[in-house]
Amino acid sequence: MKTSILSIFLLILVVNTFVSASNVLELTTDNFDKIVGKDKFVLVEFFAPWCGHCKNLAPIYEQLADSFTAAKDRVIIAKVDADNYKDLGSRFGITGFPTLKWFDKNVIDKPEDYSKGRDLSSLTSFVEEKSGVKAKKAVTAVTELTSQTFVEIALSPEKNALVEFYAPWCGHCKNLAPIYESVAKDYAQESNCVVANVDATEHKDIAEKYGVTGYPTIKFFPKGEDKTPIDYQGGRTEQDFIDFLNEHCGTHRIVGGSLSEEAGRIPELDAFAIKFTNAATLTDVDLVISEAKVVADKSDNKFAQYYVKIMDKIKDKKDYIDNEIARLEKIIKSGTISASKIDDFTIRKNILAIFHKDKVITPHQEL
Repeated sequence: MKTSILSIFLLILVVNTFVSASNVLELTTDNFDKIVGKDKFVLVEFFAPWCGHCKNLAPIYEQLADSFTAAKDRVIIAKVDADNYKDLGSRFGITGFPTLKWFDKNVIDKPEDYSKGRDLSSLTSFVEEKSGVKAKKAVTAVTELTSQTFVEIALSPEKNALVEFYAPWCGHCKNLAPIYESVAKDYAQESNCVVANVDATEHKDIAEKYGVTGYPTIKFFPKGEDKTPIDYQGGRTEQDFIDFLNEHCGTHRIVGGSLSEEAGRIPELDAFAIKFTNAATLTDVDLVISEAKVVADKSDNKFAQYYVKIMDKIKDKKDYIDNEIARLEKIIKSGTISASKIDDFTIRKNILAIFHKDKVITPHQEL
């Protein structure tokens, strides 16, 4: 019943985060001259990984790149780590971060400095004007509410809802938009945790009802009959919103939308899993399986029986854990399954990972 050191190491390496490919092209000393100054327009951000302003710009810049993906044969949205590739930073006179420069076709020595706003609208307008290429409007994951749908969604007893009250002209709202969009994508699979917004200048009745006097104002409407909103006063990074929603919705999302390693696990059955892996004899193993089955039969969690299934499989095949994790990983990384299936398989991996000898039982898991 013992798990090898290699097996444990492999389990530790299992991750739940699956990062979507970025549409921002990364330029280096090796490829810069091969791409810039050729037959395409290129907007280049010179950044430093430690720069706070660069981090704030990053989600907006990603969204900008996404909106021009259909025109990659004409327009490139790119970036250079000028802290790492100091030769490129020096070559183009970069003295601060982020610095954005526009390179026309067949021009590399005299780029145009970008000095307009750093919100998505300003950047998009600039690229459209300079290139003559129209951006493709991205499909939003944020649920856009009206006076009618506000009642149906935000005030539904069946749903938790985070609602941003915004104004189209508000600069802070524009800066928040790409971050809020990322949060909405992270929770797209959580039907009972809605990330929404409402144009408070158009639907003034809703804004007045909830005392909205500035923008953006963000309120959380909890699930249940009492829909008294909670003012959101946390930070405005993607991680800040995720921490808040996980706490108030009982979810287990991480940045990027994947599930955390705690997702789907059942504490009482976790403890049985650990007891199972520490069983000294076959008689002990059978006893643990029998006890776990009693608990699983009483549970309405669809993954409860999976714990028992794993025990039966390990009993027959000692290397089942490693092989099954590898199989699930392969399927997930294939890109051929739906987001809901990815969640399902990630939870199964989380449960599989409990079945190793060195798992520590926390106080609330003790039998």
